[in-house]
This record gives sequence, structure tokens and C-alpha cells, in this order.
Amino acid sequence: MMLSTDALTSWETAKTMLGFADDQQSVVEFLINAVSATANRISGRRLKARDYDLRLNGTDKNSIVLPEYPIVSLSKVYIDGNREFPPESEIDPDMVSIDPDGGIIRLHDMIFPAGIGNVRVIAKLGYDPVPQDLELAVLEAISYNRRRLESGTTGMRQVSVDGTVTSQYELGLPLSIREVFEGYRSNL
Repeated sequence: MMLSTDALTSWETAKTMLGFADDQQSVVEFLINAVSATANRISGRRLKARDYDLRLNGTDKNSIVLPEYPIVSLSKVYIDGNREFPPESEIDPDMVSIDPDGGIIRLHDMIFPAGIGNVRVIAKLGYDPVPQDLELAVLEAISYNRRRLESGTTGMRQVSVDGTVTSQYELGLPLSIREVFEGYRSNL
């Protein structure tokens, strides 16, 4: 198994932090991919940095909010009502400023005209490096899921009340992990 482009930690980090043996690499990479996909689903966005070529709707304002953030780097911004984006539709970089953490692009002395798909943005968006709290939550979720898989109790938990043990369905990730993933929820 190989890590996906969405992987929020590495095999090497998981091995070091959680004490995995070399022969467990494919299982651990599966867990890394699964937990990373869960983090993306809960947050409503793709968290790890990647290159994007976006087509966005003009806002009739001087700012536009990108669907992913933070902005690692902004390569080009185009505005073209015909949605062809020839070189002359590129906005001069001196006319653009960004709020990297908010994923917002602002134009100076102009607006993003209202329109459908009339704005093109080429940028690297997402976290690079992955924030430590997010990576730790991913590692905790990997450890949690490994224990559940190895014990054969995936989806179940045992509860003892007054000496009587009953089985209950496990409803998902521990709250501490889920809260970290939810903290990265999309601002859109």
C-alpha cells in the first residue's frame, strides 16, 4: 500500500511515535490513509497542501474566498468573462494581496466581476507542514483504530455496570480526536 496525497502523517512518523514494526507498514499506511480521509470529511476540506487550478465565480467585490486554505503560494489570478483565460487576462501581482490563513485574495483598485467561473486561481493551498495538533490527532486515531482492529471489537465496546458486562456499539472516534478534526472545519 502507498500513502495517498491526502496523508496527514508519514509511515516513518507513525512507526517512530507508535512503535510499529517494519512488517506492519502496509496496514499502517492503510490506517493513515483512512484516518486522513476521515479528517478531511469531518473538516469538509482537503487539509494537506497541494497545487490547485480553480475556476471560481466572481463576487462583485474586491475579495474572493478560496474553498481551501491556508494559501501556501499564489501563482496566478485571472479574470475573464469568456472563461478562456488568455495571458492578457492575468491580474498584475502588484494588484493582489492575500490573507493566507483565511484563504482570501484581495484586489487593489478593482473587483472580481460577478460571473460564473470567470475567475481562475492557480495556487498551492492547504497545510504544509501539517499542524502538530492535527498530526497528533491523526496518530491517536491510528493507534485507536489499530487497537480496535487487533482486539476484534471494531464497532463494539464493553461496559460494566454493577458487575454486569454488556456490549454496546462504538459510535466513532474519541471526542478529543473528533474535536481537533472539527477545529479545521471549512470557513465556507
